[in-house]
Amino acid sequence: MNKQILNTETQRYRGTERFFSLRRLCVFVSLCYAFGLAGCVPARTPPLLNFTPGPPAVITDETFSNSAFSVRYPTGWRVVTGAADAPPSVVFVAPDEESTITLQVEPPGEPERDPLFRLETRLLSLGDLRLYAVARAPVQEWAAFQPTFERLLASVRPGG
Repeated sequence: MNKQILNTETQRYRGTERFFSLRRLCVFVSLCYAFGLAGCVPARTPPLLNFTPGPPAVITDETFSNSAFSVRYPTGWRVVTGAADAPPSVVFVAPDEESTITLQVEPPGEPERDPLFRLETRLLSLGDLRLYAVARAPVQEWAAFQPTFERLLASVRPGG
């Protein structure tokens, strides 16, 4: 009787071994089929990557330059360049993270009105270049902010 039990166990093991071999074969064939089909898909560049890289910009500790203009910005301010697919622009952010100066070649849209902030927009004409400057600062800090805005505007030069 012991022989019969042992023989039954061996048969079960052999059936399981056959099952696993067939399973492995199916997985292997499926993977080969999937990879074979993946190679048939033509490679295309996503539309978003057609805009990258954007126009060159050079940023130093004191100056920002792009293809349209160059400017000296205040020490300690953060420089945020425009999107690669947009016309040249830059935003200078003060250390207080509230005051900003934006320079752009496109006319600005309608500004968001906030009674706590003062906005001033200026049009600069530098030869053929028309540049829009938008200053935004808290109302109570405008008197201290305005000289910085004027110095930055005085330093703007056409790029090229």
